Amino acid sequence: MSLGKQISTLLIAAVLLGLGTRVATKNETPFWGFPEPIKLISPPESIADPNAAKPDSMFAAATAPYEVDLATTMVLYMKRNKSNIHFVDSREENLYNEGHIPGALNVAFDHIDKEAAKFLALPKEDLIVIYCDGGDCHLSHDLAEWALANGFNRLAVFTGGWAEWSKETEMIDTAEAKSE
Repeated sequence: MSLGKQISTLLIAAVLLGLGTRVATKNETPFWGFPEPIKLISPPESIADPNAAKPDSMFAAATAPYEVDLATTMVLYMKRNKSNIHFVDSREENLYNEGHIPGALNVAFDHIDKEAAKFLALPKEDLIVIYCDGGDCHLSHDLAEWALANGFNRLAVFTGGWAEWSKETEMIDTAEAKSE
């Protein structure tokens, strides 16, 4: 058998073995591209109810993060000090320094191996609102999935992210503002 035929036979065998293993293990990772982000669940409808003393209590422990819009995020932001609500920016530090939700903790998901301790220091019983740039940014989804795997079960992902927050509000903090 020639060298070309041997290589072709080995390549075909490797592809078939890989496909067989994929089917046998029921791997849901796509062949190309990125896996689908974690599925989010809808928050309770009564979050904006002015009679709700602690809006975070409406976000019960769940097996998936809640999906929150700008209006809900703003209600949670206004109640954060009285209701044990924490905001986490999952973007890179340089983007965080350019602007972020005031009081948000920066835990860049792309460096979670170095930054895990900051996130793990948050109380697991508190509500944690995670955001990134919004739109096609999946860092907040990825961080929420990581947080679920690490025992956090009161999570919300602000899907509009920094893009929507910075466009619609004037509540913006920067690294320069902190150094003054």
